[in-house]
Amino acid sequence: MAQEIDFTILDTFFHISPQGAEHPVFEMPATAFLDKERSRSALLLGGELVQATGMELAASFVGMSFFNLCVAKLIVAAQCNRLLDLPLTELTFQLEPHDDHAHLGFKLRELNSAALPEDGPARKRLLLDDLTAYFQEELNEAIETVAASADVKSAMIWNQFGGQIHAIRDYLPLYEQRQDVLERFERDFAMLKELPPEVFNRKRNPFIHKPRYIDDPWSPPEGKMLLRSSCCMYDCRVDGEKCYNCPRMLPEEREERRQEVLAASQS
Repeated sequence: MAQEIDFTILDTFFHISPQGAEHPVFEMPATAFLDKERSRSALLLGGELVQATGMELAASFVGMSFFNLCVAKLIVAAQCNRLLDLPLTELTFQLEPHDDHAHLGFKLRELNSAALPEDGPARKRLLLDDLTAYFQEELNEAIETVAASADVKSAMIWNQFGGQIHAIRDYLPLYEQRQDVLERFERDFAMLKELPPEVFNRKRNPFIHKPRYIDDPWSPPEGKMLLRSSCCMYDCRVDGEKCYNCPRMLPEEREERRQEVLAASQS
């Protein structure tokens, strides 16, 4: 089974793989995120690693690690025509420090998957049923518990999904050259947007989002950067500052940052 799935992209960008992190400083069963106290302990440690000034940053990043599990399913479905089984009971959450940031990811204790048709109604039904069950039986409760353990609103996590899925759509073609895979990913993403809000226990499907782009000062003169759909809270750390594409950044703040980047590139 393992040889049928290439974990290169999943490991590189989402830190999800059977081998896990090389040097984790913290591990716990992913199911522990369903327990408010154990979840809070993990968030506190994660926050310490990045010098967070509160619970917001850790809650944001841990919450988005569950988004990564959903994306992992989409990528494997597109690349291998397989439904990757990622129950929390078979995942180990890991923290690995890297200079001024930390990698959050999951080690798969057991690798299971099932075959998918390449296209057509049968594929759509199987994939939609799998994603529906995954959110309702696994991810929703974990995301809500992580938010509750940090005393933040879960919308802080959910509202990032729309922008982040479009970011993945933008950079996936840089690392996956097979056109049939990219086309399947786009079709499967379209299916994901068909799921009703009730699947996520939300008022709207968090993956439905109209992407907006801004000028990218690191790639002048015509480079564009995706504006995030919601703040990731990366500024909630010692000497932290908003990301250039943060939707909370005021236009005058972004222009000042843009000029700083352009000046630095010319020096």
